Amino acid sequence: MNTNTQNHLKTIIFIIFVGTALLLSSCVPQKKIRYVQNKNKKDTINTFILKQRPKNTVQPFDNLYIKVISPDLETSQMFNSESSNAVQQSVNYNMISYTVNDSGYVDFPFVGLIYVKDLTILQAKDTIQDALQQYISNAAVIVKFVGKSVTVIGEVMRQGEYVIYSDDISIFKALALAGGITDFGNREEVIIIREDDKKVSYHTIDLTDKKVALSDFYYLKPNDIVVVQPLGQKSYGFAQFPYTLLLTGLTTLIVVLSFISNL
Repeated sequence: MNTNTQNHLKTIIFIIFVGTALLLSSCVPQKKIRYVQNKNKKDTINTFILKQRPKNTVQPFDNLYIKVISPDLETSQMFNSESSNAVQQSVNYNMISYTVNDSGYVDFPFVGLIYVKDLTILQAKDTIQDALQQYISNAAVIVKFVGKSVTVIGEVMRQGEYVIYSDDISIFKALALAGGITDFGNREEVIIIREDDKKVSYHTIDLTDKKVALSDFYYLKPNDIVVVQPLGQKSYGFAQFPYTLLLTGLTTLIVVLSFISNL
């Protein structure tokens, strides 16, 4: 084998080495993309007692769907008709919502201002129903939140704001709405941004740990923002790396190497 052939061979070996190193460095270990693992291998506990779910209370500028049900059709139509304070909402079905003002009152037709700030949805229902007693004694009231949402951004399949209809949405349910975390999302450092009492706080949870269920932020609150940060491989640009092209090139080089070695 002459000197030129040896130099070509060294060059090809170097290229194969660099290509293999790039390919291996871009791989994400399986433990980084698996959820709810036992971080401590000696820990065999699989059942956890969840902490109390956060109470979803009525706050200024919330929209409430309020419907009065009565055996008297005329009475039902009177209370459920559209008013100047009602805003049409496009949720599961056409709802008429009433906006809670900045002082915590909802202005309901014929009844007037009803204070509902800091009440749960059941407490607001009872309060509105009590206020209706002077107008109608045999009516029932349905009250629902309208337009409550959480926002999911970062390394997920579908970033966006998602409307929620229950008070018990967990971090996993919210991520499922966004299509799940991509392979290059950092499951160990998911940030939850929460605005509460005019304060913004940031909290980090580890979704690869089974004990995430014990976190105070396992259940989300309306208006929470979930941020999934990228792994190091993503930040270096390997998420879009042309693996197929690299593998094809390496295969070709190996064939050439075999040919040269036989010269």
